[in-house]
Amino acid sequence: MPVKIVLVLLLLALPLIPTFWALVDIPRRRFPSHRKKMLWFFTVSTLPFLGAVLYILFMRRHTEPVTTP
Repeated sequence: MPVKIVLVLLLLALPLIPTFWALVDIPRRRFPSHRKKMLWFFTVSTLPFLGAVLYILFMRRHTEPVTTP
C-alpha cells in the first residue's frame, strides 16, 4: 500500500518541477523588456506545467543570464 501512495505522489509532483525551476529562472535572466519578464512570470504562475514548458522551449534560449558584480 505505501508503494502506491509514493507512486501517486511522485506522479503528481513531477509536473511541478519545471514550474518551480522556471519561476526561479525567470528573475535570473535578462529579457528584452521588463514587461516581457512579468508576462512570462505570470504565464508560468497561472498555467503551471504548460507555461513552464512553453517558457523553457521558446523563451529561455532568447535570454541571457543577469551578471552580478
